[in-house]
Amino acid sequence: MMTLKRKRKIGWSPVVAGLGLLLCLSAARGQESDGELLPLENLLAPNSAFWHWGAEEFEQHMRRADFRWMEEGVSARAAPPRGTFFGVRAYESVIRFQNGTPHSLIAYYFNRGDSQVAMSEEAFQTLVRELSGTISERLRRQALPGENRSRSVRVRDDVLMWQLPEHRFELSFSYSPPRREDGRSLPFTAEYVRLSVQKFRPTDLPAHSQTFVNVFDILQNIQRNEAGDVWIANVPMVDQGPKGYCATATAERVMRYFGQDVDQHQIAQLANSSAEGGTSTDDFKRALEAIARQYRYSLNTHIGWDFRGFQRMVDQYNRTARQRNRREIHLPRSGTVFVDQVYNAFDRETLVESRVGRRTELNRFEERVRRYVDAGAPLIWGVMLGIVPEPGIPQTAGGHLRLIIGYNPQTREVLFSDSWGRGHELKRMPIDEAFAITTALYTLEPRGLRL
Repeated sequence: MMTLKRKRKIGWSPVVAGLGLLLCLSAARGQESDGELLPLENLLAPNSAFWHWGAEEFEQHMRRADFRWMEEGVSARAAPPRGTFFGVRAYESVIRFQNGTPHSLIAYYFNRGDSQVAMSEEAFQTLVRELSGTISERLRRQALPGENRSRSVRVRDDVLMWQLPEHRFELSFSYSPPRREDGRSLPFTAEYVRLSVQKFRPTDLPAHSQTFVNVFDILQNIQRNEAGDVWIANVPMVDQGPKGYCATATAERVMRYFGQDVDQHQIAQLANSSAEGGTSTDDFKRALEAIARQYRYSLNTHIGWDFRGFQRMVDQYNRTARQRNRREIHLPRSGTVFVDQVYNAFDRETLVESRVGRRTELNRFEERVRRYVDAGAPLIWGVMLGIVPEPGIPQTAGGHLRLIIGYNPQTREVLFSDSWGRGHELKRMPIDEAFAITTALYTLEPRGLRL
């Protein structure tokens, strides 16, 4: 089965602030805190200076907590942050900006993709219980039940919510219960525990309820330059880290672009991702279908992967190889076919020539790219790495998912983006080579999108 994978110090002093929280950032610059776990929850006080920092101030202060930009002035990430949130260390924390200042912070106390060991049901329940108690005590608010967003029998999730005048705290936790599936007994599996804090007023519409996009707002993201580039701006960056989460991180970017509050760990649970193994093509498509149902999106498969199509591609390659006196590829008649190994055996020039020879399919690929980019809709692009040289990427071979976000008709290039954080926002590849390494092409389309 094909698998998508990839291979200056702050001075902190407690100053009493409103609602029982602490304002942590001291004006003093001489205090050192090496080796000390900083109480990062103190940033979240409603009257904390944190909520008013611009990009320069943020970088000056938060670099010492190990936050680094994914997109400067847009989002930053620490994995792990050097500190604790409500007394517990986080695996990862992400801060997102809006209108030039921090708007939300997410801290992941546990997620299956980053954990080296599984969490027991007892430990999972203890973590949630103790965190919720500490947050209630510090905020001087009782938790309210949030919305259960899962519609899958394989997924159990819940939310505890604390609403302050201008900020909302949400503790989300999810697991897969013990069950029988395909004749097997599957154990309890802890998925994630995360805290989300954002600027929020009771009159605001919850982000996860926004399933209809304004086509005029989307079209404003389309950019053009004199060199012929046409691309979609403002696609949020997500850093999957060292996990094999390219599929789920890519889906998160699309959903966030369209205004949905969803992250790669939620999608990973639906997709049955693992940190080592990535996400199988079948599982990922099923996850996209589940997401589309849950958020009332349409999932369109423009290029799907199946073994018969793969065999036809190998046959076409072999015909070209014979014409070029190159070595042919012979698939085994029985047993397991390791698709990535077959791709690694391809000669790049021969593969590109054989794929480009299927002119109708190439034209359809190029037409879909132009059509969706012109509508402001990113395309989820499945590729096989290691065929076309791509220096400076963390994963050098194997299946991978990325986003197509633009094209250039003059140079006949595809513009794309990878979910590896800063430096991978906008890259390009000749369309012939892009088509040659393509394994799948999908779009998630919200209501209101016009093509």
